[in-house]
Amino acid sequence: MLIRDMLRMTTSRVPNKEALVMEETSLTYEQLNSRVNRLAHGMLGMSLRKGDRVAVLTHNNIEYYETYLALCKIGGVMVPFNNLQREKEFYRDFEYIKPRFIFFESEFASMVEKLMARISSLEKAICIGPAAASDHLPYESLMEGQNDQEPDVEVKPDDLMSIFLTSGTTGNPKGVMRTQHHNALNAMVGAIELGLRPDDRVLLTFPFYHVTLEDRFCHILRGNTIVIRKEGSFRAPDVLDLISRHRISVCQFVPTMLNTLLQDETIDQYDLSALRLILYAAAPMPVALLKKAMARFPTSGFMQFFGQTETGPLTITLRPEDHRMETEQDLQRLASCGRPAVHFDVRIVDEMDQEIPRGEVGELTVRGEAMTIGYWELPEESEKLLTGGWLHTGDFARQDEDGFIYIVDRKNDMIISGGKNIYPREVEEVLYSHPAVLEATIIGVPDPHWGESVKAIVVLKPGISTTAEELISFCKENMASYKKPSTIEFRDILPKSPAGKILKRVLRDEFWKEQDRKV
Repeated sequence: MLIRDMLRMTTSRVPNKEALVMEETSLTYEQLNSRVNRLAHGMLGMSLRKGDRVAVLTHNNIEYYETYLALCKIGGVMVPFNNLQREKEFYRDFEYIKPRFIFFESEFASMVEKLMARISSLEKAICIGPAAASDHLPYESLMEGQNDQEPDVEVKPDDLMSIFLTSGTTGNPKGVMRTQHHNALNAMVGAIELGLRPDDRVLLTFPFYHVTLEDRFCHILRGNTIVIRKEGSFRAPDVLDLISRHRISVCQFVPTMLNTLLQDETIDQYDLSALRLILYAAAPMPVALLKKAMARFPTSGFMQFFGQTETGPLTITLRPEDHRMETEQDLQRLASCGRPAVHFDVRIVDEMDQEIPRGEVGELTVRGEAMTIGYWELPEESEKLLTGGWLHTGDFARQDEDGFIYIVDRKNDMIISGGKNIYPREVEEVLYSHPAVLEATIIGVPDPHWGESVKAIVVLKPGISTTAEELISFCKENMASYKKPSTIEFRDILPKSPAGKILKRVLRDEFWKEQDRKV
């Protein structure tokens, strides 16, 4: 089975079941498949060929899903773009990808006009909503007069299906290439690992330009109802209302989102009884925060996904049965990201790419059929990523005797102070266990004596106060003294990506901008 066949097969089983819901709009699987087929024929009618890159620049919406599914059926290559980017970033990324077509929401019309004038590869612009210019083709008109039969296009397992641009926080984005086979396998494994049920209703909270969109094809496969939340400011009452009103059974958050929900004073006013599985991913989950969430949602299972755009992203998972708090070992394992998903092998290797004994810290490498085939037009980067047939994640990790993987930190986050390696996550775990701390992050800052020193940037819970001295003493009491922060700075908020990750590099750059080196 390929992704191109998935919607058709599910429609044949449950044609009248709700497939997509957003605000006041909903489509059954039969309605969705009909629209997708007509859209696919419309794309073919404007000369789209298999392998053409198609840019998408919108907010989360039903049309986003329709466009992607239509491209899957005819061999087009989906390239989602971050709608929060600035003009300079768009120019850089479009010159790199060279798409032929762009689907966009009307509010981005002025940016699209500039792109059409500057990017020579762009030929047609399809507008979702009122067309802002005469040369913009209205999205709905692309389907007019088209038949709703399955398009007759040969699509093969190894055909390129998508290019997702990785985060630009560490440099120019790289286009991660994924095929029909990768995503079909990932969908099947996702349905198995999540234990999806036919009656599950899932809430999507992540921006669709994030690879998590592909991770959710498992819900199409299983015939679930998908409720779409427009991305933007994460307000706890809005999300709690969606979970309650739509009887959501499965949802996914990053730790900062889950923390926001737990802090909301109105949470008890919502009926969350249908919620049976809470997924968390994309950033490390502090154990103290996880324990609070498990206590607040005692009837829900918890499951962690670990992976990268390059790996699947479903690669390693801490399953619901691993979320126990009965013994000291159970509590320690809550700090792990789990064991490999059923379609991945893992190794921890040293600097010579040799596997090291369990318990030692090295680079996490993974291997499986769902991982990327490489970066778009970056052969050297691709070869480095996939050295020896193993994908090198760039994460420091260790594996215990039972196979659980503990992510120690990203390579570029490690702090070296006075010749000692300090892993920020370990310090952050301690800070999160302090009753006054709402959010915390650790970075290395320049130090004339030690090279780097440990700095904590902390957001306190409303109405609770503490001092830097108290928090430093608290860390000293709970870990080796050399790991404690040398300085602590209090802020009202921490900078975050649209997916909710704390942007450490933004914080780090504040302190290293006058330095020739940043380590």
